[in-house]
Amino acid sequence: MSFALRVTFWLLTTGVGGRLIIDESDGTLTALELVKKYGYRGRAYTVITSDGYKLGVHRMSRKEGHNMQLLPVLIIHGLLGSSADWVLIGPENAIGYQLANAGYDVWLGNTRGNRYSRQHEEMSPSYVPFWNFSWHEKGMHDLPAMIDFMLNATGHRQIYYIGYSEGTTTYFVMTSTRTEYNAKIRLAHAMAPAVLLDDMRSTLLTSLADISPVLIPLGQGANFVELLRWSETQNGLLRNLCNPSVTWNPCPGVFGDAFGPNPESLNVHVIQAMMGHCPSGASIKELKHYDQVIKSGIFQPYQEDTVYNEQAPYNLTASTVPVHIYYGENDWIVHPKNVRQLATVLPNVRELQAIGGKNTQYTHIDFMIGKRVNTLVYKKILFNLWNDTQMRLRQGNF
Repeated sequence: MSFALRVTFWLLTTGVGGRLIIDESDGTLTALELVKKYGYRGRAYTVITSDGYKLGVHRMSRKEGHNMQLLPVLIIHGLLGSSADWVLIGPENAIGYQLANAGYDVWLGNTRGNRYSRQHEEMSPSYVPFWNFSWHEKGMHDLPAMIDFMLNATGHRQIYYIGYSEGTTTYFVMTSTRTEYNAKIRLAHAMAPAVLLDDMRSTLLTSLADISPVLIPLGQGANFVELLRWSETQNGLLRNLCNPSVTWNPCPGVFGDAFGPNPESLNVHVIQAMMGHCPSGASIKELKHYDQVIKSGIFQPYQEDTVYNEQAPYNLTASTVPVHIYYGENDWIVHPKNVRQLATVLPNVRELQAIGGKNTQYTHIDFMIGKRVNTLVYKKILFNLWNDTQMRLRQGNF
């Protein structure tokens, strides 16, 4: 059977999603333990950035190995997330497993500061300067290091990129600034792109943004530089707080206030498992950088308090990789208006689509743990990669 027929058969026969299989212990395992638990190959790598951070990158494939004809895929998580985000909702739905099932060589990245990337060649995470980074440095150093490592390890000249939330922020930093990396990415997918944020609707996050000019300097003055570090104790407490069996479970309500209300899309067992992995840690400077973008309405590098010259905006017209953009009409963090505004600036938008149509309640978090995310989003991505692979093979680009 030809490659095209095999992929078509797989797309037509795989389940339509909506039934999330979550074992209670999934919230207590590491990302690689989750991968191996469900019968997939998994391996951990350490990728060192040009400024000395050691990043944990997890590679996965189906049991029989990946198809060498397919380009490798890099998936990058959002703020406070980790590689576990893409294997969390089980083998029937999570995008890591779906890509592996289709034969892809899947690389799950972890950017600096999360539980898998808390090392540096010279600094300890207990040292305040370790945390002197925002998502700008992730785009300038972390993504390029991971991409180069992947290309060296696989022998391919290009990769496919999938980013969610901050995983799109860092992507557009890289492709607009380190423009040589546009040639190393054949096709990109941006889910809930957190780039322009001045129309954010989240009542919880807008309240935090309003008081951030007071809270953040206080925290920095007290050397509070790490944001929501992962720990077995803390995340265990969060899992207990989000226990599906308790009479009053506050977590679905908090999710609605933060990401947008869509209770029918949330599975309380998934939320509990997610709390075992997230929050996974970040720098407080990332939050402050987002606050600057929210208030200014401009996607630009971090503005130091002691520097009065305005930073020039990122040149988004330089991000030339073909990109599919998916967003939610009820996303309270990334307003649809801001996504459509972003799309007018980018030079090579292959697709701009509101998931489920304009009358659905699709939210920010649904792209990661929504009950129907496999059907509504991930299968579209798989189909786009399949179409592009057919074009690439016809062109003789191996």
